[in-house]
Amino acid sequence: MKKLKKWFLNLSIQRKYLYCTLGITLVVLLATSFFQFMSASEIVTEQTVKQSAGVINELSVNLDHYFDMVENSFEYIANNSIVQAELESDEPYKSDGSELYSYYSRAGQIRRLLLQGYTSIYMNDIQLYGYNGANHLLSNDRGINEESSEISCTMAENANGRCVYYNAADENLIYMAKQIKDVLTMEPLGVLRASIKISYLKKMTLTAQESLFAHIFLLDQDNNILLESVGENKDLKDQKWVDQINGNSGNLRLNLDGKAYNLVYQTSSDTGLTVVGMIPTSFLQKTARELEKTTVLLIGISILLCVFLANIMARGITRPIERTSNAMKKFAKGDFSVRLPEERTDEIGAMNSVFNQTIEKIEKLLKQIVEMEMVNKDIEFQALQAQINPHFLYNVLDTINWMARKKGEENICRMVTAISNLMRASISNKRSMVRVKEELKYIEDYLFIQETRYGDKFTSYIEVDEELNELEIPKMVIQTLVENAVVHGVENATWDCFLYISGEVQDGIAVFKVKDDGVGISAEKLKNLMNMEEEPEHKAERTHTNLGIYAVQKRLEYVYHGKAKMTITSEQEKGTLVVLEIPLKKAKEIMENGTSGNDIG
Repeated sequence: MKKLKKWFLNLSIQRKYLYCTLGITLVVLLATSFFQFMSASEIVTEQTVKQSAGVINELSVNLDHYFDMVENSFEYIANNSIVQAELESDEPYKSDGSELYSYYSRAGQIRRLLLQGYTSIYMNDIQLYGYNGANHLLSNDRGINEESSEISCTMAENANGRCVYYNAADENLIYMAKQIKDVLTMEPLGVLRASIKISYLKKMTLTAQESLFAHIFLLDQDNNILLESVGENKDLKDQKWVDQINGNSGNLRLNLDGKAYNLVYQTSSDTGLTVVGMIPTSFLQKTARELEKTTVLLIGISILLCVFLANIMARGITRPIERTSNAMKKFAKGDFSVRLPEERTDEIGAMNSVFNQTIEKIEKLLKQIVEMEMVNKDIEFQALQAQINPHFLYNVLDTINWMARKKGEENICRMVTAISNLMRASISNKRSMVRVKEELKYIEDYLFIQETRYGDKFTSYIEVDEELNELEIPKMVIQTLVENAVVHGVENATWDCFLYISGEVQDGIAVFKVKDDGVGISAEKLKNLMNMEEEPEHKAERTHTNLGIYAVQKRLEYVYHGKAKMTITSEQEKGTLVVLEIPLKKAKEIMENGTSGNDIG
C-alpha cells in the first residue's frame, strides 16, 4: 500500500488527473451499466416468460377445443334416443366391428352415430359398451387392448358421468371414456369409450415445442401425465414438479436434474386438463445474453471515449501548470525576466498574474537591497532599523511565506501567517475594540504557534457560542489571559497540558473562561495578583503575569465602569481557571456609542 501511494504521489499531475478521472468514470459507468443491464435483462426475461405463457395458453386453447369437440360428440352419442334404446334393450347387439348391418337397423344407425364421432386421423377406435351386453366397436385395428379398455371403463364408472382420460403410453394411446346414463332416471346404462392417438396430440404441440425449445405435458384432472412430448429424453426423469402445480394457471422456477426450467401451466375450465410447458431458463435468457454482449461492447466504447476525453482535459489543465512550474524554475535560477501569460480569466490566469506581480516586487526589493549594500554596513543597519515599519515586516513575512509554500513547508507557512496576523493585531490594528470572532482568530494563531513549539506537550480547544461572535470587547483581553496561561501554566509544567477556552451567555452576561491544567498559582501569589492596585515598579515584580493581569483589570474597569469583573481560581500542580464576565447590556451600549480607538491604550 505504501509503495502504491508513493508511486501515485510521484506521478505527474496529468497522469494523476487522468487515472482519477478514469477510475471514477469507470466505477460509475460499470455500476450504471450493471444496474441497467440487470433491469433490462429482467424486463426482457419477464417479457419472454409472458410470451411463453401466451404460447402455452394458445396450445391449451387448441387442445381444449379438440377435447371439447370429442366430449361434445360423446355427449351427443350418449344422449341419442337410439343409443338409449339400445342400452335398455333386452336384445342388444354384440358387435366387434366386422358385421354387416342393415342401413335402417338400430345397429346400423348406432354405427353411423359412432362414425360421426370417429376420425381415423386422431382416433384408433371408438366403442359403446352396455351393461345389458351391448357392444358396438368401430376401429382401424381389429384387435383392442382389453385391459386398457377395462381400466378406462372403470375410471368412467367412478367419475359419475364425467369424461375421464387414461394414458396408455405403451400403446401410444390415450383412452377417453364416459359413463352413459338414462336421460330420465339417470340410471347407468353403459360406457362410451374411444382411444386417441398420442402421436396426433404431439403434432398439435410441435409448434409450441419448437418455438420455445420446451417440453410439453398434458395432465388429467388428477394431475396424472396423459401426454409427454419429451419422448426418449431423460432430462426430465424427475417428475416431482407435478405436485407443485396448484390453481388454474401460473408459472414456477425449478431445477430438475441439475438444469433450470421455467414451468408454465394452464388448466382448462371445461375439460379440467392441464397443459404444462417446461421451458429451459437458458432459452428465456437467450435475448438477455444478446443484450449482455451489446452492453459489454458499449462499455468498451465508452471507456475508450472516456480515456480520450480525460486525456484532453488533463492536458488542458496541466499544460498551464507546467508552464508555471518551468517559469518558477527559471526564476529560482535567477531569471527575473520570466513572465506568464495573463490573458486567461480563470484561476490559472489569476495565479499567473499574482506570479508576475510577485516577481516584479521581488525584483524591486532586490534592487533596493543592492543599493543599500553600497552604503556602509553599520550605517545601513542603523538606517534599516530606523526605516523599518510594519508594512515592510508584513511584506517580508509574505515573502517568507511564499518561499516556504514553494518548498512545500506548510507548517512554516502556517507559522508565518499566524505571526503576521498577531503583528497586525498588535501593531497595525489601531482599534481598541474588536469583535469576539476577531479576538478568537488572534487566539487561534497564537495557540497554533505555541502548539507547534511545544509539540505533543500542549493541546488546546476553543468552544464559544456563535451568538457572541459579533460582540465587541477590548482588543487582546482574552488573548492576554491565554498567553498568561501558556507562559506560566504550561511552560513550567513537566507533564502534557491542556488549555480550554469557552464562551457562553448566562442570564444576560457573556462569560468567558480560560482554564489550564498547568503548574497553577500559589494562594499567596494569587492573592497579591487580585489585590494589586498599582502597576508594579520593582524589577522583581514586573513579571509577565503581573503586567497582563494588571492591564486586563484596568481595561475592564475603564471600558465597563466596574460592571465587568474577572475572577481567578488556582491550585498548584493542578491548574488555573480565569473567568471573565461582561454584561451584554453594557457591551451593547458601548457598541452603539462607538468607543474611540484612542480611548483605550
